[in-house]
Amino acid sequence: MVVMIVLVSLFFFFSIEAIGWALKRRGGETETLQSPIPFSEIHLPKGLFVDEHHSWARLTESGELRLGADEFLTEALGGADKVELPQPGSEIARGEALATIWRAGRQLVIPSPVNGTVVSANEGIERHPSALAEDPYGSGWLATVWPVEHTEALKSFKLGESAVNWLRSEVQRFTEFLARQTSPEMVGATLPDGARPVVGAALALPEESWEKFQKEFF
Repeated sequence: MVVMIVLVSLFFFFSIEAIGWALKRRGGETETLQSPIPFSEIHLPKGLFVDEHHSWARLTESGELRLGADEFLTEALGGADKVELPQPGSEIARGEALATIWRAGRQLVIPSPVNGTVVSANEGIERHPSALAEDPYGSGWLATVWPVEHTEALKSFKLGESAVNWLRSEVQRFTEFLARQTSPEMVGATLPDGARPVVGAALALPEESWEKFQKEFF
């Protein structure tokens, strides 16, 4: 147990320097992260639906679904340098690219959680991508979509306490994933409950692990 705690702590400590290095080396932000900031406790707004690939949906008064990226994704990346969104009027299918995010020279595709027609894209976040991390459930929304069928579209989402518990389990799974990159043979039941990664930890992953991260979580 003690050894596992030390390994996880060391990974998070060294990831701070690695994140700062990654931002500079890949042409992202130039500031150095001075101290580790752990993932925040999960706080989902009421009425928010969460998809298993880390997007969220909110039903608007007009019947459209407003879509965005959840806080797990935004904290794992630690922000965004550029966000690319679909064109209004385009058809989108579940699993196709809803948005493409660039961070420190790396690219992450957020899949659409629904089938439908794109009604609008958030031009504000294209101009100010920092909103993705600063306000993921508010000004950091990505697009609105008119679903092919509303009931069917929302069937696979998680809501309320179920969504909160699932996101907490995803943070724990991410913590274990990071630890495996340090010591694959020692991860398992010994990983301490409550351990949380630091914001932007995904940027410290080497390229091979980055690919695994995308496949396992998105």
